[in-house]
Amino acid sequence: MFEGVRRWFWLAGAGVVLIVVSVFLLWPDGGEEPRAREYRDVTACLLTDSAGVQSAEVNPVWAGMQDASLKTLGQARYLSIGGDQDVANARSYVNTLILGNCAVIVAAGRLPVQAVAAVAREHPNQRFVIVVSGGSTPASDTGNVSVISALDPDATRVAVSSSVAQTLSRP
Repeated sequence: MFEGVRRWFWLAGAGVVLIVVSVFLLWPDGGEEPRAREYRDVTACLLTDSAGVQSAEVNPVWAGMQDASLKTLGQARYLSIGGDQDVANARSYVNTLILGNCAVIVAAGRLPVQAVAAVAREHPNQRFVIVVSGGSTPASDTGNVSVISALDPDATRVAVSSSVAQTLSRP
């Protein structure tokens, strides 16, 4: 009887060792450790009204900027106009983005577009992109403002992504 217990003891021990070795050998390899994306030191900035990037008009623009960011490893950020929703107040927000060294400032929505149109002439070295809907384009005779007509959300997203990526790719 003592011999039978010893045999079961050895079999159980061998089974445990076999399980431990199998688990060790079959454990999934973690692969490369995940790490944060390393961005280049170039930023595209979006100016919105108080609704931010959640409005139906601005959402495809923001999505296009994020697509461009992924393609170029440039950064994308946005600033919503707070306070009075008028051009006089919005100008200070445009100037804030200019001082923030944005490679390109994108404006989407009636008020942000009007604010950029009012400021663009004063900053000829700053690149601007305005996204307009309904065919209403503010007059701008400066060479630093590009206009994208917002047709449908998908086309707007692609057009913004292309325009912003082109700017962010510049050395």
